[in-house]
Amino acid sequence: MSRARVFDYKRAMELQQYLSRRVLEELDSFPQLNLDKLQYIVGVDAAYHKDLMCGVAVLLDYRTGFVLKEAVVYRKPAIPYVPGLLAFREAPAYIAAIKKLGAKPDVVFVDGHGLSHPRAFGIATHVGLVLNTPSVGIAKKKLYGEEKIEDGERVVWAHGRVVAKVIEHRGKKLYVSIGYKIRLEDAVKLTKKLTVDKYKLPLPIALADQLSKKFVRRLK
Repeated sequence: MSRARVFDYKRAMELQQYLSRRVLEELDSFPQLNLDKLQYIVGVDAAYHKDLMCGVAVLLDYRTGFVLKEAVVYRKPAIPYVPGLLAFREAPAYIAAIKKLGAKPDVVFVDGHGLSHPRAFGIATHVGLVLNTPSVGIAKKKLYGEEKIEDGERVVWAHGRVVAKVIEHRGKKLYVSIGYKIRLEDAVKLTKKLTVDKYKLPLPIALADQLSKKFVRRLK
């Protein structure tokens, strides 16, 4: 009788540290994003029912904001929620859902942090690196780093550099962090363009959040 594999938390953290070195080395070579040429934006999020996770991906037309396609993946998470290791819980479902869309996104928006993470490898960075696609992390709370005011803007320093910027929307903070293959100024500019008064979060994540909750309700 085969034994179930036990998740190795120490190895997972070591893997994050190893991969983050590669990302940080590439950071200054990330190309500038041409917003005029963007076509597809994807947002991902998850909802839970008992021990089942519903991970969704929503494909948007960047110019119109219209939803073009949706995909859902049901998974039993490999691990419980552990701060700093969210990617190992949710990223596999997100990546599978994005692949089900059948279209290569120009940018992926992830509900979570990117480089503003203890090992510079949050879920947004994880997803972006696996897919080799520009990614942005959006969070409502700081996970790691030092907040400072620079040139009148609130930024987050971590790992020797600015990795996130704090913007305000509907009176609340949003932490916009570099995920992968995107410059912070472009991540912030794109986030602001996709943030509307109707939702607390940028449109791609807000719609993914709604969809995940809709699918979870069907399980009850």
